[in-house]
Amino acid sequence: MQGSPLVLVSSNPNKAIEAERILGVPLVRIPASRPEIQARSLEEIARHKLVCARESGHSPVIVEDVSLGFHELGGFPGPYIHWLLQSAGGSGVGTVASALRSRAALAECCVAYWNGVETMIFNGTTEGEILIEPRGPRTFGWDAWFLPQGFERTYAEMAADEKDLVSHRGKAYRQLATHLRKEAARHS
Repeated sequence: MQGSPLVLVSSNPNKAIEAERILGVPLVRIPASRPEIQARSLEEIARHKLVCARESGHSPVIVEDVSLGFHELGGFPGPYIHWLLQSAGGSGVGTVASALRSRAALAECCVAYWNGVETMIFNGTTEGEILIEPRGPRTFGWDAWFLPQGFERTYAEMAADEKDLVSHRGKAYRQLATHLRKEAARHS
């Protein structure tokens, strides 16, 4: 990182709070200035966001995108979850879940990082199920509706450190944190 602040381009302050906590380094959050592309590939969306961030002159820079998809629906809504939440809120996710035989779902996070020279991609996934009724605070996306596999509490009901250990975002950012430590060691 060579002394430059690490920039996270995201319009969601909750994502920035989690990313900073997981990485253990301060971030400068800059709201996204361009609309994101729509694509079925989470990595394609993250790479496009990164190109836009680089064109704006940010370096080193991080962007991310998330996906939440029902297995029974072939992964839908997947990366389109943002639009479902924007249109119907978290309760819309619960409504879709109520119509399915299986509420099994996969949460994914793709973090793209540009260090000024090269692009790195880090992915995290968490299996779970979508609840019909939310549990816990409804302050962050679909957290109150997502119950990770093997747990009795939704993301929203978990303490931050517990969520960070099991969440799709936590898994992706821990990979980035490992990379940043190695990168810093090479430059010291």
